[in-house]
Amino acid sequence: MHEILIVDDDEQLVNVVEVVLKREGYYITRAQTARDALEFLKVGRPDLVIIDMALPDMDGAALCRTLRDHSHTAKIPILFLTSLSATHSVVDAFESGGDDYIRKPFQPRELAARVRAHLRRSMLLQSDGGTLIRFVPDNHYVYINDREISLTPVEYELLKYLCERPFRLHTPEDLLTHVWHYPNGVGDSALVRNHIRNLRLKIELDPERPMILQSRHGRGYVLKAHALFDQRAYHAAEQGGSALSKPR
Repeated sequence: MHEILIVDDDEQLVNVVEVVLKREGYYITRAQTARDALEFLKVGRPDLVIIDMALPDMDGAALCRTLRDHSHTAKIPILFLTSLSATHSVVDAFESGGDDYIRKPFQPRELAARVRAHLRRSMLLQSDGGTLIRFVPDNHYVYINDREISLTPVEYELLKYLCERPFRLHTPEDLLTHVWHYPNGVGDSALVRNHIRNLRLKIELDPERPMILQSRHGRGYVLKAHALFDQRAYHAAEQGGSALSKPR
């Protein structure tokens, strides 16, 4: 059973979220403050964390950065709940290492679908690896022209998917389906756009004039690079019964 940690001091909202997710078969743990969440995470490791952007003792983005800075929690999928309409709150969510955000009020089916998608992606990441010029299959580092770069789990999956299909146009809908594993019609192109922006900041020498990950205005994105996959690492993982997988 997947465990989900909800960090939010709005008891009524958390009750709604808990009902929705318990119907999906998830075990729910609550934390009203960032401090409570950090205390729990000293001994527990949930499969996914849902964080309110406005917590009473710490900004939600600051809590997310704290989780990304510790190896114990660095790869846990993190979703933000936000009622803020300002663009900067969304940008802060992604720049802090968040994987996705859902605006309040939300549709229960939308929340359940996104949680399922991120848990599925997380499980795939634990059992699969990839390389780009070149990837380190056992973590989220890539090497581009011998330049080592650390990626978040979502950035890793996004880049891996694009590298497996280089020089092809990928629409936001295509990426939402194949990287985030959302059903058709679920998700927001702004989610893709923000992760593309963050990925460029890491992989491009000049993110304002991208040479590797380019946009096609109004149509999508094209990766212009040749991928080098470490087949020995993949073979060892397959033969060894998933050195990359860590069953709980």
